[in-house]
Amino acid sequence: MKENNKILQLIYVAWRERWSDSQWGINIKKVLPRGVSGDVYNLADCLMQQAVIGSTANPLVLNYLKHSLCAHLVSHAAVLRCIAKYDKLERVYSVTALLEFLIGIIDGVTCRIKSEETLLPSAVVQLVLWLLQIFGRTVQHYELYGEISAEQSYMLDQTCVVIDRLSQHQFLLSILFVGCHEEFDCYARIRDKYASIKGSLTNSNFTLNSPGVEQQLHQLAYIDTKHLDMQNLNSPQQPAEKISYCVQPLLAVEVLLNPCKDTSYYVAELQMLQRLKGYTNTRLFYEIIRAGFLTLSNVADTSPDTMWGAFMFFKMPHIIKQLHVLQRIPGEQPPPVEYIPELVEALELLIEDNLLLDFMDTKCSCNMIEFLLNDWTKQQLVNDVHVKKFASQREAASLLLKKCDNGQQTPSNINFIKRAEVPLSGVIKTLCTNKVQDMVNVLCQVPVGNSFELILSVATVEGRLKTFVTRLIQCNENSKPQPGELGKLSVIRSTLFDVSFLMLTSIVQTYGSDIVLSERGDSFFEKWVRECMVERNKLKNPRQILALCDDAIVDELLLNLSKPETSQLKPSNLSWQDICLNLPGVLHHVLIAWEQETLSSADVKNILDNIKRRLFSFSVCATSFLCAYMYSVRETELLKPLNMIQQFLAPLTSEELSSQENAKERLALSYQIIRKMQHDVHPAPTTKSRLISHTPLIDQFREVWRSVSDAGHLPVRAAQTLESLMLAGGAAWLATQLVEQLLTYKYTQDMAKAMDIVFAVMHLDIERSTEALLQFVVAPLMIRRQGDDINEPQSLVLARLCVSCIISCLETRSSSACVASFKKRSRSHDEEDMTANTPKVRKVMGDGNSDNSNDFADASGLVGSGTGKTLLSSTATSSDVRATPQNLKESLQSSIQHIFGVFVQFVSGDELSPKAIFVYQFISLLIECGGERVAPVLRLLPSNLVQQLLKVMATEDIGVGLISRLYDLRSTAGRQSAVTDLCLWRNMHLSRDSIHL
Repeated sequence: MKENNKILQLIYVAWRERWSDSQWGINIKKVLPRGVSGDVYNLADCLMQQAVIGSTANPLVLNYLKHSLCAHLVSHAAVLRCIAKYDKLERVYSVTALLEFLIGIIDGVTCRIKSEETLLPSAVVQLVLWLLQIFGRTVQHYELYGEISAEQSYMLDQTCVVIDRLSQHQFLLSILFVGCHEEFDCYARIRDKYASIKGSLTNSNFTLNSPGVEQQLHQLAYIDTKHLDMQNLNSPQQPAEKISYCVQPLLAVEVLLNPCKDTSYYVAELQMLQRLKGYTNTRLFYEIIRAGFLTLSNVADTSPDTMWGAFMFFKMPHIIKQLHVLQRIPGEQPPPVEYIPELVEALELLIEDNLLLDFMDTKCSCNMIEFLLNDWTKQQLVNDVHVKKFASQREAASLLLKKCDNGQQTPSNINFIKRAEVPLSGVIKTLCTNKVQDMVNVLCQVPVGNSFELILSVATVEGRLKTFVTRLIQCNENSKPQPGELGKLSVIRSTLFDVSFLMLTSIVQTYGSDIVLSERGDSFFEKWVRECMVERNKLKNPRQILALCDDAIVDELLLNLSKPETSQLKPSNLSWQDICLNLPGVLHHVLIAWEQETLSSADVKNILDNIKRRLFSFSVCATSFLCAYMYSVRETELLKPLNMIQQFLAPLTSEELSSQENAKERLALSYQIIRKMQHDVHPAPTTKSRLISHTPLIDQFREVWRSVSDAGHLPVRAAQTLESLMLAGGAAWLATQLVEQLLTYKYTQDMAKAMDIVFAVMHLDIERSTEALLQFVVAPLMIRRQGDDINEPQSLVLARLCVSCIISCLETRSSSACVASFKKRSRSHDEEDMTANTPKVRKVMGDGNSDNSNDFADASGLVGSGTGKTLLSSTATSSDVRATPQNLKESLQSSIQHIFGVFVQFVSGDELSPKAIFVYQFISLLIECGGERVAPVLRLLPSNLVQQLLKVMATEDIGVGLISRLYDLRSTAGRQSAVTDLCLWRNMHLSRDSIHL
């Protein structure tokens, strides 16, 4: 208080003796202790009180205040706060003098020391409220009396000048944005005052001399990040891309890996892509349909053909409908229309792609647009008018193509996909009955031709695969032999057991046991799979399999199987389940005896033939044990078990086939299963496998990448090859090769196209690929190849790839029960799947690693499937179906912390380098593309990274909008960090401007 009294006495003396500014500066420094700011002793308050003590402001004391401000004796925050506290607004002359004082200092507002930074945000918020109070008081006076005095008009004009300066001042706007998160009550009063001003202006028809001030008042009252400058890196000056190279590859990968996923999974994936690309719904719908046609035009194999066809006809309509519904505002009533306008607009774009549609019409031997839309009318995606319109536009071309074809082309499986839905429902319905003969008749017809693959494809895409498997397991359980049952009924039961066992084994081979079976299932088949079945990347210990055998049953089986040409196994009291579990013991004894030459090759052949003649399931069980056995022996001991497997693949005579009903179809299915098992263990040298090749991995990758890059899309076969390369080389190896290829391009358009494809391919394992990208790829590339090709525009494309991958990982649904052991994610929403353990790696010959989930309402009627859900049963009510987690997974968090640590080293110097530019691009794109969703990532930013980057980069590149978005302004620490960086930005800006003066 002693210093305060001295300051007041000094002000009195200075006013009485009319000191100059310099005299005031010399004498006030004698009062203030050395190195101490005048804010500590409220110097600004003292001067302000004396300056406005009368009806008019004292210009001499205001000059002392201005001099103290320029001499850094007081802070701008303290001065602004003092002005905002002046509440005698009826004194027009004093208020006008303060406004003129503000006009003189507002362009230079900044902070010099840490203590000032904490005061500035609240001071700016209070100043804005003070300005609105002056403005509102004047406008209300005019509303009441119909006029204002010349002095009031001048004061209002000066207020408008200050408001204009403030609204143009990016630094003050950013500080106001920070302050509104701190001064909630004060900022609420600002909005209330703005509403009052707006009402008074409307009621009084008052004409302002500054026409733009209303917009400026709204900007101050509702300050947002959109008002803060930020350089936009994600919107190049070039026109928007005419063709997307990302949607088709992404869908190709997802349908390959996750065909069983429910609709909301695909909707979430596409919404993420829509945000990254800025697509409208029309553009997104066009790209989705085009992706389906483009993929179907390139598939040649039956299984991918049927899977993609089923996806296009059964899953895609629901995806489009959910995307459309999620665009509505929550609570808004849907418009009463019988079609989706954006979809119609998308079809108008698609109809112009004559080349693609001509190819599809030729491949499918029909008018593909008409074929597709006829089904979509039932789901109210389009109406009959649209079908006729688009079909007529393609009619002439379709007729011409049919004439050129002359009916010589084999019809595509796509023509039969729609028909497979009815058989699937019929099979499931039949399996719910207890009529053994009916089940045998139906199931034995399923493996005929490619019907099994068609039905599986439809079941997978419609989310009914789990239901189908459950019914087959129940059927297999119900086919156990009944005591005393003989004759034809016993044969029918054995056939039912055989065909259901084979179909279930084939499904498990295709999708993986973790996907289609329950973890704790107690049925015979589920126990056999867990204990005895050899799956790729999920081996079984042959000794554990043998431990399940009963020695008495094994001896009995050996005795009966050793008899020549045994057509029936005796005694009949052995169940088929007992035989399946004890065959490994038989084969083990046979192998040992054959090795010791106790049994001849003819004897072994006789035993194996007797195994195969009874039930084909026995051959599969025997092969499974032999494959497990082959893993445990030396290479020199593989010949005999391989020969035994080959004997199971030997064709049967016509007499042997005719002795059993429907033997041909069951035998063909058993051959397929046995070949897959053998291939997984010991592929033939001449077999062309995507996993087994003498060509180096890098050469295989370059070959497939060349084909993908030239085509501009990702065929199913290429996606399978890339997945196999990732399995062989690892996610880090594949990510490195993809980025290396990306950086070989020189032109922006080529790089953008390649980046889209690379981003999609990384979804083969997006989490591991992203972690590898951040930990093992980016930093070495930046260091090793700096000055080579990590410059513009390569660095920007690489930064965009990293950011896109991070955002995709962030928006991945997290489930504590669905943690993948190898696969990157398992985002199923099916309640049954929530108990699943680690998802299986896809089989080489399979179509996808996926979870099963039901999200379709079955129009044909599912018996006991529990699928009577509505369309939006699996979706969120908000506009997004993905929720960003508050905390990152540990592996992703450590990867991001690693790359941020590398960034600190990149900007540790004083010179601008390509590495520093990359850091800026990475952070800027992270904010621009991710918005609030990247908040968990931004929390990991090192405290000194942005400040060091500011010192290296030009301030024109880094704007206050970027800095304001980096921190969580809801927390005190976030606001402090933001103000510190903003003040550093401001001071560097002022210093650069002072150099130019």
